[in-house]
Amino acid sequence: MVRQNNQFSFQPKSGKARSVTITTERTILVVEDIDEISSQMNQLLTKRGHRVLQASNAEDAIRIAEQSHPAMILTDLDLPTLGLLTKLISEHKDLGELVVAVIDINHPEVSNDRLRILPDYNALDDLIGSTQHQYGHQS
Repeated sequence: MVRQNNQFSFQPKSGKARSVTITTERTILVVEDIDEISSQMNQLLTKRGHRVLQASNAEDAIRIAEQSHPAMILTDLDLPTLGLLTKLISEHKDLGELVVAVIDINHPEVSNDRLRILPDYNALDDLIGSTQHQYGHQS
């Protein structure tokens, strides 16, 4: 079996080679208060094959997460409402297991059970893959 851009090709023991497209898209909620950074994150995640939702603060993020059940929330350490965001998620009956991820090449050691600090987008892909079946959120 060979994978290339969500396209898997395989050849059964008898017959012609077949291609199957498997969707690996995950819904990621980006919470970012700076439009330029939010736009960049949206572009990068979309290029990686993800569906992106956007919010600019904790309250909007919770409302969107309740409606859309993202696989993950991606934000940054400088978000003014980051503390409120993690608090609201941990107290929410349906979102308590939702992972909040931050890409920060300078502080990856800050991670804990609620907040994952990631060194790059490859680490984000790995985290998304490991959580896709764990929480049962829309992917």
